[in-house]
Parts: sequence; C-alpha cells; structure tokens
Amino acid sequence: MAYLICENCNHYWQINSEEEFWAFHKCDECGSPLLYVKNLNEYRKITKDVPESSRKTHTHRKADNYWRLWRGGRLILIAGALMTPAGILLTVTGTAWGITPLLLGIILMALSVPLRRASERRGMGWRKGHEGELIVTNCLRRLPEGYHILNDIQLPGAYGNMDHVVVGPTGVYVIETKSYSGNYIVKGDRWFLNDELKKEEVRSPSIQAKRNAAALKEFLETRDIYVSWVNAVVAFLSASCTIMEEDEHCRILKPCQVPEHIMGSRLMLGESKVKKIVDALRKHASEVW
Repeated sequence: MAYLICENCNHYWQINSEEEFWAFHKCDECGSPLLYVKNLNEYRKITKDVPESSRKTHTHRKADNYWRLWRGGRLILIAGALMTPAGILLTVTGTAWGITPLLLGIILMALSVPLRRASERRGMGWRKGHEGELIVTNCLRRLPEGYHILNDIQLPGAYGNMDHVVVGPTGVYVIETKSYSGNYIVKGDRWFLNDELKKEEVRSPSIQAKRNAAALKEFLETRDIYVSWVNAVVAFLSASCTIMEEDEHCRILKPCQVPEHIMGSRLMLGESKVKKIVDALRKHASEVW
C-alpha cells in the first residue's frame, strides 16, 4: 500500500496503486501538491523536510505575473463600469464634458476583456507548470541522503532554464517536467498529440532535456569538473503517453518512477565530486534540497 501525504495539512491517505496518484495529486483541502511514498516508513526516512535555500522559480514568477495582470484587467473593468453610468448621468443632465467619462468607460471595459482572457489563459498554463514542478520535487525528495536536488537552474549565457537537476552517487540527471494535457505518442525524439479532436506534432521535451544535459556537461567542464555523462529525463505528468520508439539517451517517466530510475543506475561519482558539482550549480539554482 502506498500513501499520499499533505505536509501542509498534516493529513495522509492510503492508496492502492501509483495510478491513483494522478487522480489525487493535490490536496482537496489546501490545494498543495501531495507527497507520494510507498509506505510510512519511507516517509520517516525523508530527511529533506525543507530546502537548504529557496526563492521563487521562473515558472512561479511567470504565473504570479500573469495573475497580477489578470487582477489589473479586473480593476480596469471595474473602473470602466463605474465611469460609464456616471458619464451617462452627466450627459443626460446636460453637462458639456459628460461624454468624456462615458466614452472612456466604454473603452476601458472593451480593453479589459481581451486582457483578462489572455492573462487568465497564460496564467493557468504557467500555474499548471509550476504545480507540475512541485509534484516532481516532492517525488525526488524520496531520494536517500547523498542526493542533491537543484530546481530552476539558469546557467550563465544559456537560453531557458533547467527544471530540475539531481546530483548524487549514481551521476548527474537533468529532468524536464512537462504537464501536457491529452494523449501523446512518442517516436524517438518526435512527440505527437493524438486526441480525438486534434492530431499534430508538438515541440519535443526529450530534445529539450538532451540539449539541457549537453549544456550542463559543457558548463561543468568550464569549471574543470568532468563527468562521463549527464543523463536526460522527461518527467511526464499527462495521464497517457504511448512510447512507440524508446530513446536510449532520454528516459520518459512518470514523476514517481524517477527516483527508482536514479537509484537503479550504477555508482559513478564519489562524494567529493558530488560536492564540487553541487557547489558549482548552487548559485544558479532557485531552490536547493
């Protein structure tokens, strides 16, 4: 039996299989992502209760910015809704400049509609991405002592960020989190949306993960830290992903499967090299566990 734990509410629920995690990955009471553990004894062994250092990730900041924009659109709508009847009243009473607040109110209300719709749509997308990153982080926390989790790494001169990097005895792992909706078919590096209403090729998360892995290896070499390989992983949160052609250089896994994949690899890094890599990356990460 596995368990889902809400550390914010101090509640836990027993589930029969990992698949139930996808139906109940957030707490109904507070909305926090739930921590998945195979048993309560495993949870007691988790030592990383709080991050060593933490600030808002890129995804979190983007979500917050769009929700601020949405609230700004709502204020514009309210201002327009107040000015329009005031302008009508002034115009009816014969005030010469009454038409000005009337027109301004109509313009403000008209502008607020596309602003609110666009910011809500994009804000929901970034919020979904942020929730996905929290879920993956909670799954990675199951890794035993000796593994380090670094979230939202922005390397100098690099385009874009790395969602998660894990450094430990079994190597260095770059993990790309994707919270896509719908059914997907994967053929090597090619990803296809395969829904009833829409079928199309989409941007490949596996290419992105491998590109980030190569960039990280190159960055470490500029710091005179040499590793034979940086592993690429896609943590895929969609309920359905059919892999037609396996990519040996990038694994596609459910978040709960990632810790087992990492721990199942052969030992290749000593404690001193792990520390050197973590120290080199620490200042470029938004959050370190």
